[in-house]
Amino acid sequence: MFFRKYLILLLIITTTPVYAEQYKATVIKVIDGDTIWIKKDNKHIKVRLSYIDAPELKQHFGIRSRNFLSNLVLHKMIEVNTNKKDRYNRHLGEIYIHNTKESIFVNAKMIKSGNAWIYKTYANNPYLKNLEDYAKMNKKGLWNEKKIIEPWKFRRNQ
Repeated sequence: MFFRKYLILLLIITTTPVYAEQYKATVIKVIDGDTIWIKKDNKHIKVRLSYIDAPELKQHFGIRSRNFLSNLVLHKMIEVNTNKKDRYNRHLGEIYIHNTKESIFVNAKMIKSGNAWIYKTYANNPYLKNLEDYAKMNKKGLWNEKKIIEPWKFRRNQ
């Protein structure tokens, strides 16, 4: 009996809490096609959009990708769902815009519009894969370009 209580106490003490948060915020700056700055409770937070990888700004189509995201979210109230931070301490998040007409899953819209790739870790996700295939077949955004380089290859070569 003592051992069992001790084990339970040990598990409670050593278990780390899972980071998960859902909140509303205003987008104050768009860095590139997959990173934004938001303002929540007078705090500025950097958010990296989950599941996607957009062209770097110095890369062909990078400015257009950033501009597309900017037109979509800048100065708007968004909902952020996040469950972890990346190695740069950015919140990794799913971004949503809700209004009286529609709800937009921004991360998915970036893929479907051809302004971002599926982040290679999520390449087996059938929903995201279908969105990327749609963009490819319809030559949306970067899929209408010749000699486009994936951002992970571009970063590796820099």
